[in-house]
Amino acid sequence: MKALHFGAGNIGRGFIGDLLHKSGYEITFVEVTDKVVRQLNRDKNYDLYILNEDNRKVVIDNIQAVSSITDEQKVIEAICEADLVTTSVWADNLPKIADVLAKGLHVRHNRGLNPVNVIACENALFASNILKELLLKHISEEVLIEIAQFANTSVDRLALGKVVDGKSCVEIDSAFELVIEENPLFRKEPIKGATYVEELQPYLERKLYIVNCGHAALAYLGFVKGYPTVQEALKDEEIKTTAISAMNESSKLLEAKYGFTTVELQKKVEESIERFSATFVMDDVLRVGRSPLRKLDPTDRLVAPAAQLEAKGLPNDSLAKCIAALLRFENPADEQAVELKQEVDSKGVEAALNRFSKIDKESPLFKKIIEEYKKG
Repeated sequence: MKALHFGAGNIGRGFIGDLLHKSGYEITFVEVTDKVVRQLNRDKNYDLYILNEDNRKVVIDNIQAVSSITDEQKVIEAICEADLVTTSVWADNLPKIADVLAKGLHVRHNRGLNPVNVIACENALFASNILKELLLKHISEEVLIEIAQFANTSVDRLALGKVVDGKSCVEIDSAFELVIEENPLFRKEPIKGATYVEELQPYLERKLYIVNCGHAALAYLGFVKGYPTVQEALKDEEIKTTAISAMNESSKLLEAKYGFTTVELQKKVEESIERFSATFVMDDVLRVGRSPLRKLDPTDRLVAPAAQLEAKGLPNDSLAKCIAALLRFENPADEQAVELKQEVDSKGVEAALNRFSKIDKESPLFKKIIEEYKKG
């Protein structure tokens, strides 16, 4: 079996590449970084280090890499040969791979080859649907429907880059979650460790509203108090209590919407806090808090659960505190953080909150957030 994976970054190699390798796939990585392409093709393997297993080394072999910048034709041929196509390029970069992927799928269709499943493993809601819409700018819907099917995912794994003996490697946690919607697939792919479900939305929201929510909460609350890392922020009992409370508020929403049990959601909260507390990696609050406008979006990890809780008449006080902390986030190296600060400074926090979150200015949630923000 052959898998083509777009993105040889930390998630690409440390998460999806690891699972594909365990599942018996020969993997071709499509990558833009020439140094990584050259290393993978030279060594024909790469190393993973499992952090929570005493840094145990695992070698991932039976791989190769191709540059989407200098070797487009090779990418197209690899698309034609693949039994499965996956991605982990960051959702914002999906437009950058759409053109060459569309070309490859078109050639595959013209050659009368078998259709292929395309699974975008990105930390974004319905990323495969997003990729499909991008492809339709380059290929007709009639051709695309016949040659490719797109299944959305919920993904979660810690994967960090490191350099050992001059070579790029990846550090991972053994715990992970890859949930794939089964219904759109031409066939159920044999990916070890993946969970296939009929309805993905509950799992997407569980991950976004608990795991991502808690991580972001700790970063923004920690930034306001001057802590450089999430781990240090967690040692502050006030921050820890507020973050856990926000995650518990989200849990109440998920329980009400989808029927998750209190026990399983509480376990998810506890597992997340344990992972955020791990000392084998230090999460920089600037890194975790990056792209604050995306995290202030009405569909994202803080505003979405807070607004839905309000609509159901359920508590959202801790989520409001976290959103207020987000509004104080600053990072001159982060384009979105700069835009947020400029909006707050020039038009006021009320205008900024309303513009980016779309929360009604007259709503109790809006007033709670502004009240928390003004507390300083």
